[in-house]
Amino acid sequence: MAETILLTTLDEYARQLQTHLVALRERHHGLEAAWLRLRDVYEGEGARIFSEAFEAASARLADYANHGAEISRRLQTKIEDLRDFQSAEPGF
Repeated sequence: MAETILLTTLDEYARQLQTHLVALRERHHGLEAAWLRLRDVYEGEGARIFSEAFEAASARLADYANHGAEISRRLQTKIEDLRDFQSAEPGF
């Protein structure tokens, strides 16, 4: 019973994590597209400073998304391991 609750909870967490990562990627892509349009017309010192800040933030966001994807892959592996364990146990 506890394993079933744990699996249900982990499945829900995995689903929410995937939803979050997809939304993050979509929004990041939208921001990058907007920045590319702005960069073509934005000039001067302010543009240079903003560009550096945007590129740094964008790199951090990409790193966050990559780590999230790795967590998701590991979580899926652990969920499958738990399912295999649960199905091998008598009475489950």
